Amino acid sequence: MKPKKLMIPALMLLLCALISAHSFAQKPEPPDPKNIEKGRQLIQAVIEARGGARYLEFKTLIGAGQYTLFEKGISGVPQPFLDYIAYPDRERTDIGKRKKDRNIQVNTGKTGWVYDGQGETLRELDEKQGSTFLEGLEYDIDHVLRGGWKQSGVKAWFYGREETRPGERADVVAVELQKDRLVLLVIDPSSHLPLKLVYEKPDDKGVSRNEVRFNQYVIYDGVKFPNIVDFYRDGIQTSRVNYNNVQINAQIPESLFVKPASAKAIK
Repeated sequence: MKPKKLMIPALMLLLCALISAHSFAQKPEPPDPKNIEKGRQLIQAVIEARGGARYLEFKTLIGAGQYTLFEKGISGVPQPFLDYIAYPDRERTDIGKRKKDRNIQVNTGKTGWVYDGQGETLRELDEKQGSTFLEGLEYDIDHVLRGGWKQSGVKAWFYGREETRPGERADVVAVELQKDRLVLLVIDPSSHLPLKLVYEKPDDKGVSRNEVRFNQYVIYDGVKFPNIVDFYRDGIQTSRVNYNNVQINAQIPESLFVKPASAKAIK
């Protein structure tokens, strides 16, 4: 239901080519020191391209636009959304306009609540949903770039280059969040902006290959965000987030994260 994490962003040129699944298995053990240094330099270049210190320092973010769910690769009807983020781990996402069509999900760490407009129901998040949210934060590009890559135990290094189209190649940086969690960040060598983020993740069917592709970077409040973010699982598009506005360091009322007394109290 959530657009995504903006934490989440539509910030890249849509790629035609995919990093092949076997590339994950080709990770050098251990990474060469030169590749570690080059990976660090590439990440720093991305941070500067996104806005430097201003990109690193904002504490809140409000995103607005259209969210589209895809079913078996087929686009659904775009719905308006508002996404409120208060770092490090609070987020509220509202999708839809009319009360009966609205869906709201609020996450505060492992806890939160959900409102379903069609059923007019209000309930607490279950433990699995809370854990899924926190795990998703680890894979969020802004989390990775704004400090995740420097956390204790995390490794980052230059992974190689990927052909994005005939005659054009992008730099790839690997970020090993944990021994079983590897993220590949594909970077445009000219603009230094992220093109996509790729990772594999266990699911009910085994292991899925996930891609977040970024397109149409625009400057909002001195920081570059992608206006279009496309989400893929195993090569099939699952959703799109199309931003029309992003605000950073905007005041977000505490009341937005508080669970209402009842579904009828939803405005």
